Amino acid sequence: MRSFLYNTSFYILTLVWATGLLITLPMRGRKPLAHGIWLWTCMVLWLLRVVAGIKVDVRGAEHLPKDTALIIVSKHMSDLDPIVTYNVAPNMTALAKKELFRIPVIGLLLRKLKVARIDRQSGTAHQEMPRVVRNIREGKRPLVVYPEGTRARVGEKKRLKSGAFYLQEDGVLPAIPMATNSGLHWPKGRFRRTPGTVVYEIGAPLAHTKNKASFMAEVEEKVIMRSEQLMQEDPVYSKG
Repeated sequence: MRSFLYNTSFYILTLVWATGLLITLPMRGRKPLAHGIWLWTCMVLWLLRVVAGIKVDVRGAEHLPKDTALIIVSKHMSDLDPIVTYNVAPNMTALAKKELFRIPVIGLLLRKLKVARIDRQSGTAHQEMPRVVRNIREGKRPLVVYPEGTRARVGEKKRLKSGAFYLQEDGVLPAIPMATNSGLHWPKGRFRRTPGTVVYEIGAPLAHTKNKASFMAEVEEKVIMRSEQLMQEDPVYSKG
């Protein structure tokens, strides 16, 4: 019942809020739209706690300095992940495939938010990273990267993508790891929302390196394996 009430409330809120945000599109700059989205994330997290019985615990937020260009290398298990990340770092941006920019309204929103555009289908996305890094530095914004590419189910093992390595390769942008147990409480493809505490753990910057294997091994340890540890520490894990 709580899952039904939360999901219904979530979709109604999102529909109404998205409609209201359309009035920000003619406004100058990205701040009105970005602030409106941040307020929406606050409402979503409030509903999650009050209706679904799910508390969000963000640890290590001190590793995300404000108005600083950096990379957030995050575990991705749930639709909740970008919501929480945006709530903690409302100036964030992300990578989006260029095809999305051609879709009416969505493309306009992405441009308004200054989301980074890349060509994933050509197989040369890593060659576009210098441009992405330059734009992030100029905007002093954190960029969220999911090394797994898409949401992973609990226990699912995905081959990690190396985009974060190329972004940090020249030593300009620090890479900040983020681990989570979100998939236990708001899992991919499931209607049920399981009460408890969702933990997002932000760690100290990963060691800068030009060695791809070394960097990816640290991502595996600090993001993927640490997320597994957080799940095993959760009482919900043993019930699952």
